[in-house]
Amino acid sequence: MNRIEKLKNDAYSFEELITLEKNARKLNDRETLALIEISRASKLARGEQPKSTVDDDGVPLTRRGRRDLKAGR
Repeated sequence: MNRIEKLKNDAYSFEELITLEKNARKLNDRETLALIEISRASKLARGEQPKSTVDDDGVPLTRRGRRDLKAGR
């Protein structure tokens, strides 16, 4: 199954959609961007929520976020 079919069938998680969106923006792929928006909307309509990027104390959960916090950005 290719990427477009997976997007149409809503097979990607929120995290995977973020990565796909970054790549599609670099390539200026309007079809993929439109399908990503539809996929996100359908996930939200079903009650799915994206994972938080910070923990309860406000500390970023990503490596880049922790690095930026240490650097004082």
